[in-house]
Amino acid sequence: MPSDIAPVTHQLILMPSGLRGPVEHGMDVLHAARTLGVELESICGGRQTCGKCQVVVEEGRFPKHAIASSSASLSPIAAVEAEYCTEHGIVGRRLACAAQVVGDVLITVPEESQARKQIIAKAATERSVVLHPAVRQVYVEVELAGLEDRRSDWQRVAAALESQWQVHNPVPDVRVLPGLQAALRTGEPGVMVSLWRDSEVLRVDAGYRDSAYGLAVDIGSTTVVAHLCDLRTGAILGTQAMMNPQVRYGEDLMSRVSYGMMEPQGVARLHRAAIQAVNELAERVAAAAGLSSEDILDAVIVGNSVMHHLFLGIDPVELGGAPFALAVDTPLDLKARDLGLRLHPAARVHVLPCIAGHVGADHVAVLLAEAPHTRDELALVIDVGTNAEISLADRERILCASSPTGPAFEGAQISHGQRAAAGAIERVRVDPESGEPRYKVLGHEAWIEADTVGPLPEPARATGICGSGIVEVVAELFLAGILDSDGRFNEAAAGRNPRVRFPTRAGEYVLAEAGLTATEAPIIVTQNDVRAIQLAKAALYAGTKLLMAHRGVDHVDRIALAGAFGSYLSPRHAMILGMIPDCDLERVTAVGNAAGDGARLALLSTDLRDEAAHIQTLAEHVQIATDASFQDEFVAAMAFPNARDAFPHLVAVLPKRGAPLARRSQRRRPVNAGPSR
Repeated sequence: MPSDIAPVTHQLILMPSGLRGPVEHGMDVLHAARTLGVELESICGGRQTCGKCQVVVEEGRFPKHAIASSSASLSPIAAVEAEYCTEHGIVGRRLACAAQVVGDVLITVPEESQARKQIIAKAATERSVVLHPAVRQVYVEVELAGLEDRRSDWQRVAAALESQWQVHNPVPDVRVLPGLQAALRTGEPGVMVSLWRDSEVLRVDAGYRDSAYGLAVDIGSTTVVAHLCDLRTGAILGTQAMMNPQVRYGEDLMSRVSYGMMEPQGVARLHRAAIQAVNELAERVAAAAGLSSEDILDAVIVGNSVMHHLFLGIDPVELGGAPFALAVDTPLDLKARDLGLRLHPAARVHVLPCIAGHVGADHVAVLLAEAPHTRDELALVIDVGTNAEISLADRERILCASSPTGPAFEGAQISHGQRAAAGAIERVRVDPESGEPRYKVLGHEAWIEADTVGPLPEPARATGICGSGIVEVVAELFLAGILDSDGRFNEAAAGRNPRVRFPTRAGEYVLAEAGLTATEAPIIVTQNDVRAIQLAKAALYAGTKLLMAHRGVDHVDRIALAGAFGSYLSPRHAMILGMIPDCDLERVTAVGNAAGDGARLALLSTDLRDEAAHIQTLAEHVQIATDASFQDEFVAAMAFPNARDAFPHLVAVLPKRGAPLARRSQRRRPVNAGPSR
């Protein structure tokens, strides 16, 4: 006789994907993760013999996720798992196939355990730069010590630097001195001296050693990207990226500020996570280039204001509320070892300046890379993330502001949202007549038609919707008349298309049916999802409008979309929603990871470090949140595309909206069919 008692479930949260949901008590983590759409590596079929499915249980309270997580949330380690971990030296991790969920738990899936890797926009853009790095190498011939010469070895090196390279009064880093005499007595005729700004000696090597390397790092709230550069040639030797490990403590900046406030060791944990990320990337990118992280002599770090403070070990509590005071905003030159960075023992670190409470060093780097202040045209530069940083600039002025868009654009706060990883729906089109969708999944090239008959191959099975996908589907539903201009689902559309449903007073839209998804559950766009996008885009648009009002202009000549999300964002769909103001779509461009590019430029040129400091002094910060007209602009911006503004450039490229929805065709398309006509 079947039982009426509902099974006991626990909340499982998986990072860095951000996917979460209830799983049954006693289900192993490997299968539980799969039910939520997260595929783990496992070539042994769950027999605890391959060790590919390692996961990390996060300990502590996580207010952002409303759970407390600990190792007790998983079943105790049994004999087989314990023996495997001991034999293979696995410490601090569990095998997902062996560990059962017995309580609410937050788990981090290391990159090597992910079958569907995160897709991180990390490529550097070609930028022109005149090389003038802070660290340079010079070869000097040093006079031999003698009984009649009372000078120390260091004095003779300093004298050689002055006579041969006009380097006056250099000082040695303390880590140079223990190996100095050995380097001078190898029998080589000279030594290679590594200098920082011609004032400090970082390294002395016997003979000719032409090798100076630097690291440019952009610490984003979601991703961390590092570029390894040859300081002699400016060449990029490698790029590595990873999800920011702080994500486990909160997806948006304010949740991390709150975590630091509420947890006694919160700030220390967030600081260690940032340092750990930079160290791991330095080791990975150096190893890929056949080097060691100890070969890195210089680094430039950028990040938003909260990341900037946490990297430096500063409590960002003051950034959590007005007046949003920074602890420090000037450029900083520091010792890598003082921060806990595992680079060369004498390596230097330069941190770019911040502009204001929530316009950080990353935005200074974006402005350094894009240089809108050197042109006549009026440019709007937007770095879209959990906190949008916006600049309106030309030769005359730079106006800056920040806007709290939240994490919706990155797939968070969306019912089936996820970060950009294989399986995420990234592109969507909705037929304006039938209301039928087609979409593209990351990791699968072909478009998937709505009438496809499964089963689909593994790469094509959707796991959720990432930021670019949710923007496009909301815009497409508006164009098809399924969403009204106020963002509500059109009840009339439900009578013409079974994908539009009203299970309650709020509507929803079935984007992918259960047979086409990895979770075997439909992927649905809900009214709450649409509202989350409306709130995010309204905050962004209101910020741009207030900057334009402060400048006294009603249009811009160019829009640059920076950041990982900006790289994938469709300008046309962004304008349909009213995320950005009207502009010639050919003049709306994605500029990639411009913050990382700016960090790289500063690494390769001290002149550009000075330019970054100059940009900070030029920038005028506009505090939009306290502006009397912000609320009016925000409310108007909730509509699609906007309740007040005309978009002539957009109207010119749009099909006629509001055509009647035809009933969905009953014909089903086999998975191997060709494209629809």
